[in-house]
Amino acid sequence: MARKFALLAILAAGNWLAAGQTAPSTPTTGQDPQNTSQPGPVDPDAIQAGESAQNHPAGNQPDQSAEQDASGEVRVAPAAALSARAGLESGEDTNLELPQLPSLLGGRGTTLAFPAEIERSNFVRGGVNVGAAYDDNPLLEPSQPVGNVSGSVFPSLSIEEKTSRTSWLLGYAGGLTVNQRFTSQDQGSHDLNFDSLFRLSRHVNLRVAENFLMTTGVFDAGAGGPETGGAGAPNASLLVPLATERSSLTTVETNYHFALNDLVGASGSFYDLRFSNLPAGEQLSDLQTASETGFWLHRFFPGNWGGASYRFQRMTYDPNGEARVQDFLAVDTLELPNHISLNGFVGPEYTVTQGVMPGGTAFTQSNQWSVAGGAGAGWRDAKTSLSAGYSRMTSDGAGVLGAVRLQSVNAALRREIWKGWAGKATVSRGTNHSLTVPYAGSASSINLTSAGAGLERNMVKGLGLQLSYTHDFEQLLEPSGSPTPTLQWLNANRNRFAVMLSYQWSKPIGM
Repeated sequence: MARKFALLAILAAGNWLAAGQTAPSTPTTGQDPQNTSQPGPVDPDAIQAGESAQNHPAGNQPDQSAEQDASGEVRVAPAAALSARAGLESGEDTNLELPQLPSLLGGRGTTLAFPAEIERSNFVRGGVNVGAAYDDNPLLEPSQPVGNVSGSVFPSLSIEEKTSRTSWLLGYAGGLTVNQRFTSQDQGSHDLNFDSLFRLSRHVNLRVAENFLMTTGVFDAGAGGPETGGAGAPNASLLVPLATERSSLTTVETNYHFALNDLVGASGSFYDLRFSNLPAGEQLSDLQTASETGFWLHRFFPGNWGGASYRFQRMTYDPNGEARVQDFLAVDTLELPNHISLNGFVGPEYTVTQGVMPGGTAFTQSNQWSVAGGAGAGWRDAKTSLSAGYSRMTSDGAGVLGAVRLQSVNAALRREIWKGWAGKATVSRGTNHSLTVPYAGSASSINLTSAGAGLERNMVKGLGLQLSYTHDFEQLLEPSGSPTPTLQWLNANRNRFAVMLSYQWSKPIGM
């Protein structure tokens, strides 16, 4: 009920703000509201992210949408949208650059797609991915691990379309993973992604997104979704043994560009994670996280938007643990020439937890103040994309722990090596300190370090090859004298090798 109320409240707020706004003007004659440009090289990251449009730096566009208010001040309509921009590209939004919303405020996650791969819309796309993988420790055993070979087949289909008032993407990938040793995990996987932007009025925008994922092995339905992680995203810094995971993430975000240099907005999200078909003797906790955020941003100078935000989160997990978190944050986003973007946030955080404390057995309640903060950076040109970030805040325990104080750092690089070849490298480090645990005897502190590399090859039109390697090192850190946790897989090393052959086709809509 709380989830539905929060999301309906944001939708109602968007409609209320839209009331009385000037209706969008008719596009200039000769302008085609639908972009039917030809696609670049196939990249699953860009397809899943549903990226919008081209970058139009402020001050380099013709003034097509200026208007005067009663005082005679010239007011410019919101600008063209980029990845996670607080606007929507159309013929009337071409003058003032709006900020890129971080995921903390309800924006999309980071992508490593090259510009040529995301400047496209109005296509139906389909294909099939066939892959094989080897995991030398799928059960995360601390010693004498048993390896496993798996094979997967995943067809996929997506539709993306953009008009002067809407931009949306709907994609689905589903198939089957077959395991050599663990036949009980031979189940279907599904990945459904919907991401949309709507112009409710000239200065009010609404984003609605939904992602459903069910996976039973190494491959996440073979779709290769957007880059994830960082503040505002589910905790990805904990390993989970081979099991069936089912998750859904719903996001609704609206913003109102009420003045030339001011923007307000609100977002709500609900994340649900459930486990089944666990190996004998293993314990994982289902969890749900509801989050509501309100923010105000002011443009101090071109490319720089700063302001304040308030976020409330409620995390619940089995059997009866709960954490309520309130963040009061100063937020700043900065865009520099040459496609360089920076963002940061810092402020006090108040947490109330109910559950079993680390090392304890009784159900207790506690509260505490702490400092939350983080920063992110991104850069890309025609052949290189780079992103990096750091965050410190309260997060979920990914089904392994209860509520945790998470510090995470991550970096990713993707570069076109030579024509038709691209390489990718990632590294991340997460430190999880439990505020509560799902049951007595659970771990209280876990560190995870991951590093990976990949190679992509576009062989012929529509046919691609991907090779990847990932190493995970998880370390259990317990205070001196504390009892040993029951789950020994929390201390584990894992190496994963994968190869995937994909065929993709695309057809312009309306042509």
